[in-house]
Amino acid sequence: MRRAILLPAILAALSLGACGKKDDAAAPGAAGSAGSAASAADPWPAVAPLLVGNGGRSYTGGCTRTPQLDTIEASISLDAEGKMTAPDLSADVRKPQLITLTRETAGGVVKASAMLSMDADKGPVLTLNDQGNPQEASASVVRGEQSLSCPKGPALDQLRGQPLYKSMARFIETPGVALKCFSPANPMDTKAAEYKLAGGIVTVGSDSFDLSRATTEMLTIMPGENQVTYVFQLPAGPMFHVTYDTSGKLIGLQRQVAGGVPDGCQADA
Repeated sequence: MRRAILLPAILAALSLGACGKKDDAAAPGAAGSAGSAASAADPWPAVAPLLVGNGGRSYTGGCTRTPQLDTIEASISLDAEGKMTAPDLSADVRKPQLITLTRETAGGVVKASAMLSMDADKGPVLTLNDQGNPQEASASVVRGEQSLSCPKGPALDQLRGQPLYKSMARFIETPGVALKCFSPANPMDTKAAEYKLAGGIVTVGSDSFDLSRATTEMLTIMPGENQVTYVFQLPAGPMFHVTYDTSGKLIGLQRQVAGGVPDGCQADA
């Protein structure tokens, strides 16, 4: 999970410049749209409709507990106000440390999942998982050494219903941004390019990618780390990790073809 969230070490050679841009963007009056900044600072209004619709959701059935390794009749519930409840647990999940949304398409079946992590060590960490069943999804919550998994609940129709590049466009759409790109074979030999994401089309230099064909999309939001990452892959194409700060300003990207060595680009301020 962390490997998919953070840019790999390939960007380390230019990390000082990237960190400087993050600090500038986080400061008052920094470049970037106010709407994007507000959304990233409080992502719940954008995320909630995808997870709970206009009301709330409950996941029930024979729920499995650990470390007891038994089965109980229980429920995990989440409402539009961000209140999550489970046996002996009530928490507000509107301001998590980490939000992850994933959407995958294979063989005409769309699968989706979401994770809200309040604290990776102490929890609670809520995961919703939809394997493409039109009727049903499951939920689990982890808190410390304890976990509860409930197998029956409403499908994540809103999250499955449209690609992330549409439902979460406010976080990732970007006008043309100048890039400094390099290869790990010779990181000092840089080339100029431009990155743009608009209308479902990603452009990197002279290459274009139609996100409507993507087989995998993942969006992570980490407000405390001033970072948003969008991951996508097209059939037989490279996997991209595109990283922004929480004001919506592009930091850089990494792309890797299966079996190949990744290359990377940094926003060239």
